[in-house]
Amino acid sequence: MIQFLISIIQYLIGNLVIGMTDFRMSKRTIQSYFSSSSASTPHTNESTSEPKKSRAEFSHSDLIGDPGKRKPIDDYQPEIRDQVRRAYALNGPTQPRDLVFPRKWMSGEFRSFQKTWFDEFDWLEYSEYKGAAYCLYCYLFFNSSKPEKFGSSVFAHQGYVNWKKAKDTFNKHNVCKTHVEARQKCEDFMNQRTNVGRKLVQVGKEEEKRYEIRLTTSLDVARFLIMQGDAFRGHDESSTSLNKGTFREMVDWYKDKVEIVKAAYEKGYKNCQMLSPYVQKDLTKACAEEVMSVIMDEIRGRKFSVLIDESRDVSIKEQMTVILRSVVAFSCLRYYLYFYSFTNTR
Repeated sequence: MIQFLISIIQYLIGNLVIGMTDFRMSKRTIQSYFSSSSASTPHTNESTSEPKKSRAEFSHSDLIGDPGKRKPIDDYQPEIRDQVRRAYALNGPTQPRDLVFPRKWMSGEFRSFQKTWFDEFDWLEYSEYKGAAYCLYCYLFFNSSKPEKFGSSVFAHQGYVNWKKAKDTFNKHNVCKTHVEARQKCEDFMNQRTNVGRKLVQVGKEEEKRYEIRLTTSLDVARFLIMQGDAFRGHDESSTSLNKGTFREMVDWYKDKVEIVKAAYEKGYKNCQMLSPYVQKDLTKACAEEVMSVIMDEIRGRKFSVLIDESRDVSIKEQMTVILRSVVAFSCLRYYLYFYSFTNTR
């Protein structure tokens, strides 16, 4: 027990004293320390921990302008494919209009790519490296597992080089099913209100507004109860209960007083009322983290002391509190940081 208290003091002093010159302590540091799975051994053995796998990342500097040099989307790691698609979609098709396109002998005459085609087909790309035409939408969202027509696979990977029939082929590709589907997928992907996640449940702006009202109401009630130090939950929180607990009773009282709040709860989705115990805990945790951040900002660069007290509750459980005391503007301030319940004091 004594060794554990000493380790806590050393930990707090080690993190806070460093900040006397440039204090930048994360607001989650203390919580992360106390949330350790072992109370008696807060520091893990690094030799027994497994090495973390490097996470694949994609940045804007990794974009390849020439479509002939790009690797297929399927060759990227699954967790970054959406990032790659979004980056290329935002960058737009590669259309080098000032380039002098090389001429090739085809069917008895020299032919070349025409820059006026860029104005007719907004999806069209040209690779200077391969001297071929590509389709940006098909590159991003072409499904190679489905049968395709009019060269969707060619426009996505190999590149099109037959300039004699290029205009006709472009027109056919522009209306073919695979290209239209790829274009629709790209537009839905870039439009957050119509992408796959949004299409599962159509949510309008009115519902978003009602959700914001419900969330704000629950947060206001949670802040008031935290400030008063009152309990949230009740023994019976069912709809027929005469006393559903302080949190739910205050929300019901708020609904009766404010018509717009009442409408937000009655017209909103019943599975998103922002009243569940999990939501109450999340709101309380968010408030605690904000308070912790303010406390750390106030004691930044100042001298402090650590107060640790331990006692048993009515259920004979060992409980410990951690308090920081600091002097601000000739006033001694005490900051209650954390409450820890022991499972084993040996």
